[in-house]
Amino acid sequence: MKRTDITGYTVETEKFSEGFSGFKFAILSDLHSNCYGIDLHGLNRRIRSERPDAVLIAGDMFNAHINDRPEGVLSYLSVLAGHYPVFFALGNHEYRMKICTEVFGERYYEIRERLSEAGVVFLEDETVTLEKEGERLMLSGVEIDSCFYDKIGTPSMGPGLMDKHLGEPDTRFYNLLLAHNPDFFDRYAGWGADLTVSGHLHGGIVRIPGIGGIASTTGFILPRYDSGMYRKRNRLMLVSRGLGAHTLPVRVNNNPELVVLKILAKNGL
Repeated sequence: MKRTDITGYTVETEKFSEGFSGFKFAILSDLHSNCYGIDLHGLNRRIRSERPDAVLIAGDMFNAHINDRPEGVLSYLSVLAGHYPVFFALGNHEYRMKICTEVFGERYYEIRERLSEAGVVFLEDETVTLEKEGERLMLSGVEIDSCFYDKIGTPSMGPGLMDKHLGEPDTRFYNLLLAHNPDFFDRYAGWGADLTVSGHLHGGIVRIPGIGGIASTTGFILPRYDSGMYRKRNRLMLVSRGLGAHTLPVRVNNNPELVVLKILAKNGL
C-alpha cells in the first residue's frame, strides 16, 4: 500500500468571535476509485484520530471511465458518512459522468443516490450553513462547465459566472468554497470566497524539491497552483495534492495527501 501524508493548515478569521474553538475539517480529493491503491482502512483511522467536525470532498473520487470500478470507494464513503457529516463537491470526472449520459448512462445518478442514502450531502452549485458554538460558516460547492477543464488552452471565466452558479455570498459569515479546479482562483476570490479548497492537479504528478510539481493533469508544465496555501490580498486558496491518480497511476516524490484544515477565530485557541 502507498504511504499517505497528513498535511495540516490553520487559518484565522475575524468573522468568528474570540474564544470560538473553530471548525476542523478533513479534506479528501482525487481518489479516482482508488486505482492508485492507498490503504482506505488506514486513511479512515487517520481521519478518526483527527476528530474533524466534517469531511469535505473536493471532487474526483471516481473515474469517468467506462470500465471504472467504484464499489470500493462507494463502500468507504458510505461508512465514513456514518461517523461524520460528509460534503461532496463534484470534480471534472463526476461532472463528465453526469452530463454524458449517452456514454455513462445513469452511473453518476446511481452513485449520488447511494451516497445520499448513506448521508453524504452533494453540493452541486449549492450552499449550506454549518453551525458550531453559535458561529456560522457558509460552505459552497461550485460545478463549473467541462470547458474549464479543457487540455488545450485555458478558457476565460467571466466575472459574473460564479454569481450565476451560486448567487451572491453572505459576506457577514465565513465563506468556504469547494472548487475542484484551482486555475480560477481570481474568480473564486472575486466572488467572495474567504477560502477556496481545490485539488485536480495531483500535486503536479512529479515533484522536484525546491521547484514543486512539474506537470498539471491538463498537460501544462510548472502549474501555478499545484499544492499548498495561496493568497490573493485577503483571500486564500488551499490546493490538495490528492489521494490518487488515474489512467497512468504515477506519482513521484508526491505521496497521496490527507489535508486537515482548522479555521479559528483571530487570536483564538
